Amino acid sequence: MSAFFSNKHAGHSARKLVLWTTSVVLLVNLFLASTGFFSLWQSRETYLTNAHVQSDNLLQALSYSIAGVLDSADIAILSMVDEVQQDLRQGGIDEANLNRLLAWQHSRLPMLDSMRMADAKGDIRYGTGLLPGALKNVSQRNYFKKLAQDPQAGLVISEPIMGLISGKWVITLARRVARPDGAFAGVVYCAIDLERVRGLLLPMQIGPHGRITLTDAALAPIVRHPRGEDGGASSRDTGLIGRIGEQIARERESGSDYAASSAAGSSRLASFRKVGRFPLYLVLELAPEDFLARWRVELLQVGIMVCVFIVVTLILSRLIYLRCRRQVAAEDALNLAKEELEQRVAERTAELHLANLQLKRELAEREQAEKREREGRRMLALIIDTIPQFVFWKDRQSVYQGCNAIFARASGIAHPDDIRGKTDFDLAWLREESEAYRKDDRYVMEQNQARFHIIEQQLQAGGMRLWVDTTKVPLLNEQGEVTGVLGVYEDVSERKAIEEARDKALALVESLLAASPTGIMVYEGASGSCVMANQAMAAMLGGTQEQIRYQGFRELVLWREAGILELAEQVLCAGGTRSIEVCAKAASDKIIQAEFLLSRFEVEGRPHLMLIAVDVTTRKRLEEEKRQIEAQMLHVQKLESLGVLAGGIAHDFNNILMVVLGNADLALMRLPEVTPARENLVQIEQAATRAADLAQQMLAYSGRGNFVIQKLDLARTVKEMAQMLEVSISKKTLLQYDFAPDLPAISGDATQLRQVILNLVLNASEAIGDKNGVIGIRTCYMECDRSYLSESWIDDRLPEGPYLMLEVSDNGCGIKKEIIPKIFDPFFTTKFTGRGLGMAAVLGIVRAHNGAIKIYSEEGRGSTFRLLLPCLPAKGGEPQQQADEDLWRGSGTVLLADDEESIRGLGQEMLETLGFEVLTACDGRAAVEVFREKRDEIVCVVLDLTMPELDGEQTFAQLRELEPGVKVILSSGYNEREVSRKLAGAGVSGFMQKPYKLSEMSSKLRQILGPRAGSDQAAELGGQDPEPGPDDVSQDG
Repeated sequence: MSAFFSNKHAGHSARKLVLWTTSVVLLVNLFLASTGFFSLWQSRETYLTNAHVQSDNLLQALSYSIAGVLDSADIAILSMVDEVQQDLRQGGIDEANLNRLLAWQHSRLPMLDSMRMADAKGDIRYGTGLLPGALKNVSQRNYFKKLAQDPQAGLVISEPIMGLISGKWVITLARRVARPDGAFAGVVYCAIDLERVRGLLLPMQIGPHGRITLTDAALAPIVRHPRGEDGGASSRDTGLIGRIGEQIARERESGSDYAASSAAGSSRLASFRKVGRFPLYLVLELAPEDFLARWRVELLQVGIMVCVFIVVTLILSRLIYLRCRRQVAAEDALNLAKEELEQRVAERTAELHLANLQLKRELAEREQAEKREREGRRMLALIIDTIPQFVFWKDRQSVYQGCNAIFARASGIAHPDDIRGKTDFDLAWLREESEAYRKDDRYVMEQNQARFHIIEQQLQAGGMRLWVDTTKVPLLNEQGEVTGVLGVYEDVSERKAIEEARDKALALVESLLAASPTGIMVYEGASGSCVMANQAMAAMLGGTQEQIRYQGFRELVLWREAGILELAEQVLCAGGTRSIEVCAKAASDKIIQAEFLLSRFEVEGRPHLMLIAVDVTTRKRLEEEKRQIEAQMLHVQKLESLGVLAGGIAHDFNNILMVVLGNADLALMRLPEVTPARENLVQIEQAATRAADLAQQMLAYSGRGNFVIQKLDLARTVKEMAQMLEVSISKKTLLQYDFAPDLPAISGDATQLRQVILNLVLNASEAIGDKNGVIGIRTCYMECDRSYLSESWIDDRLPEGPYLMLEVSDNGCGIKKEIIPKIFDPFFTTKFTGRGLGMAAVLGIVRAHNGAIKIYSEEGRGSTFRLLLPCLPAKGGEPQQQADEDLWRGSGTVLLADDEESIRGLGQEMLETLGFEVLTACDGRAAVEVFREKRDEIVCVVLDLTMPELDGEQTFAQLRELEPGVKVILSSGYNEREVSRKLAGAGVSGFMQKPYKLSEMSSKLRQILGPRAGSDQAAELGGQDPEPGPDDVSQDG
């Protein structure tokens, strides 16, 4: 029974031992695992919190840095926009100055790739990096279109674009340039190289798998570090970006999120922060494998420890169980002691484990605190060294305790740590500057009160003297006691220079307004009172500036009567610029014509009216004079055109008359003296001669008639015509002569001038008609200036000087005003039987004599024609008379070249009549060929001036090449002057004008080929004429 109970107890004890051992092992292992996993969870949360803090600090520091760059670029753009708009208000852009300012702004901002300006068409006209001759256009850029369409757009930041000139990826900051009237004048922009922006991202410690991205407002990536796995900067994580976009849509400027990343395939910690005031965001993504790396090591360590512990406990429990089974009978009495011992061991083990966990937790917390402190100090130092402001701090004795890098450079210190222990007197400042700084420090610390915006000058270590804006605040300890002073200042030299330049510009504008030759007044729109009037306006109106300022524009009678007041009210109401021309009487009773320009502008929200007055009196007078001169030139051109037409008609008419007159001449010579047909031929010859005279009148009108120029006494010429004039006019008309004594001589053709006088007298007689009337003929001497000559009918820029005036006046019916411009037109006549060539010939003859005509006529009162002929110097001499030549005959072969078959036939008959053998040619080329074959036989060539193939001039040149001594007589329907103009100095032997008679041909051939030809016979053309004497001048009209 005892054994039974002993075995039963042993079995129960074994089962109890197994159950107890298993339970204890499970509980201990569960507790240890739970404790380890809880510790790991807390550690993971700590690492995640630290990552959040690190992200926020990095983004804050980088945001300040990028915002500083963008602010500096925006300030530079604003200053250049002000400069360009100022130039536009002053009349135009100074290209050299603008390029210099753009280059200066670029040089002081190293982050900029370029700084330029494009005009309203988008053409890049000014700036840095431009290539000569390579004009680029940005009109298709989105930022350009937005600024051109929206005057209120402000600063526009573009998407990443490829630079047109640099070929780099850049973002562009641009602002609108407006003209004085608000119109779009272009953009000023600067380009920031994305690689330089990437350079700001490179120092950021974001781990091997992290990345930081600069995006626009739509979170489209601009630049990323490091580049994405695809090698670009354009890949987007739609999951994280969408969650961040939701926070930005709620107008949050910063935030973070921990979520799964579709791009990375795992969860990521994403933080964002807005870049200052700009529509840009920085997005920082940290990978768990970076910021949880140490936690994962801890996870591995704890997991290994738990596993080892579980394995150890299982082994121990198994050994104990086996040993217990072997010794259960012997050790049954000791089970209770073992259980108690094991319980103590478990308790002590648990206590040791808890102590170990507590120690680890304290060590981890201390390590994290130290790490946060180091990170905070490092981040603070990075921020202080990155911001563009100068930062320093001192103790109670104004001894420096630290500064940032930019302050160290300015003070001449190599490293910021080297400034510790120094005072202002140890640095590069001037002594008076150091004393002022010490005074400001004492005030801030003694009064425990900050001082803001101390504007002062500071000498830099490099020798440059800057204007700085300083703020100083007291440093306090935990008890609120002042322990030192913190100072921050920034360089405001540029702003100071801009303000000074603006003040100078305002002073310049005021001086320009005061010295402007254009009248300027400014009125206050509501009251109408005059605010400003310059001296030019006072001089224009004939008063003083003070008198003008006392008068409001709504009180001026002139403004109301001339319509200026109504226009001014419209401008004040609707804006814009309006103009009006006004004719008014100044205070000096002088009548002036002025153009008023009115425009509206605002000063502090109050409308003002600006009036610019330009005196256009002189301009209007010059425009009227120009209009009169243009009308006169138009008339002269019309007369010249008609003259060319008349000359062409006369040339063709002379060719026709050549055939008629030449055949009539030959027929009269061949017929016997007594024959019935002789009288008919005489009449034909006379009619042809009159027709030739008519052609001569047409040539006279065109200025191409033949004149025999000689020295003339004009009064004597008129007196010699007295009898002829008496019988040519009505019996009821009286001729009155008024000849001034001792008049100088003129140079002219007496026959042509008689024709002029006769035509004028006959016209005067016809104007008087059957009534009693008087025709006056007067001569006198006049000194004519350009003003007087320019008002004449012939203004061929005649020279000023002495002229002889011949005046023919009558008291007849006069000429209607609308008819006067037509009286010199060919074929215009008011007579029933008139031909319309008399006055045209008068105009041509006077023009050929280098004279002028002035007409004074009033309907019903009569007319006066005044001829002005240039005087000759007082020299004596009589005209030479040419004796008629007898009909002469010669011998030899003559080449006759003419394109008119009838003229060739007639000319051949004439030459054969004179005893010559004749060769003919129908054009110039045929004449050259005939001459080449027969030049040894040909003694003379009669050559028409106008022919097909080769004209007379070209034919003559080729004949001279074949035979330099060939004798050539030119023949033309035009006069000899036209030939002289074309062939002067060419060696032409003579000239015959069509139509010519047999006797004229005989005379010309005798001069060239006859026995009297020699040294005493000069060629008529070609520059071989002997010099004419002073009293006998041969000249073509």
